[in-house]
Amino acid sequence: MPPARPLLIVLVAALLIAGCGSSGEQDPTATATTPEAPPGASARTCRGTVAAVEELRVTGVDCAVGLIVATAWTSEPSCAPAEESSRSSCSVHDGYRCLGATTDRGVAVSCARSGSSVAFLAKRD
Repeated sequence: MPPARPLLIVLVAALLIAGCGSSGEQDPTATATTPEAPPGASARTCRGTVAAVEELRVTGVDCAVGLIVATAWTSEPSCAPAEESSRSSCSVHDGYRCLGATTDRGVAVSCARSGSSVAFLAKRD
């Protein structure tokens, strides 16, 4: 028997003993890109909104801050998507960076800064 053959047999045996594949005990909903939320973090829907804003949600801040951010976004003309554009971005109150995307119902806006976020729908006129 050539000297490489026993080495190949040992290698194959080691792979079989070690196993390859999963045991089937994995969480099928979790993925490598699913980050864990910080303890206590949760999105909240805010009841009172400003004119032309719907579905206000906040994470990491209270609704009062969410209302301030939404008001700042709606009152800043440069935050709305330019004519013939479907996306926008701007900075508003206290360092929040906002991204907007045009939808059939208005502009879906997401504003964030470290540790908190505010999301809402700016209705079309």
